Amino acid sequence: MMKPLAAVLMTMAFSGCGDETAQDVKPPPIRDVPFFLANASDHDFELARCRANPGELMSDAACRNAEEANRKVMIWGREAALKRASN
Repeated sequence: MMKPLAAVLMTMAFSGCGDETAQDVKPPPIRDVPFFLANASDHDFELARCRANPGELMSDAACRNAEEANRKVMIWGREAALKRASN
């Protein structure tokens, strides 16, 4: 009888451990279209991440910004799109 009670008490004692760190973690900042135009490697990484899981990430702000930056690059090229974004 004592062993199950000890197991329950230990489980309850340790169940709260680690919650503080989960609350301290901040999500990464949402990067805008000009950021993706200026940082090609981050842009490529974000496009790959978003296109690997479009069902879940379709409405993600970073994915939408990366796709919009990609659209502008395809129309005007990276340099011209970056100049247009900075005006």
